[in-house]
Amino acid sequence: MSKEKQNVIVLNGEEGDVEVEVIEQTVVDGVTYLLVADVLNNDEEEGDCYILKDVSSKDSEEANYEVVPNEEADGIFDTFEKMLKDEIDFKK
Repeated sequence: MSKEKQNVIVLNGEEGDVEVEVIEQTVVDGVTYLLVADVLNNDEEEGDCYILKDVSSKDSEEANYEVVPNEEADGIFDTFEKMLKDEIDFKK
């Protein structure tokens, strides 16, 4: 993808912080999901993507996301794949 990286967020994890770019957002059964991908350097062509689930409380001012477990991820991944089929070449 050659578009400018405008939607970069930082994930705080046990192994340190990771910068990811928000690719797309969808809502399934009232739950917001984000498709995010590694922020790539100029010489990289491929990276990993992750699906994050909004687990924020309704009265929270900050968003709180968790990586979606594998058993839930497949169905959501298919949704994102259909949404972006003409833009991204997905590999499972």
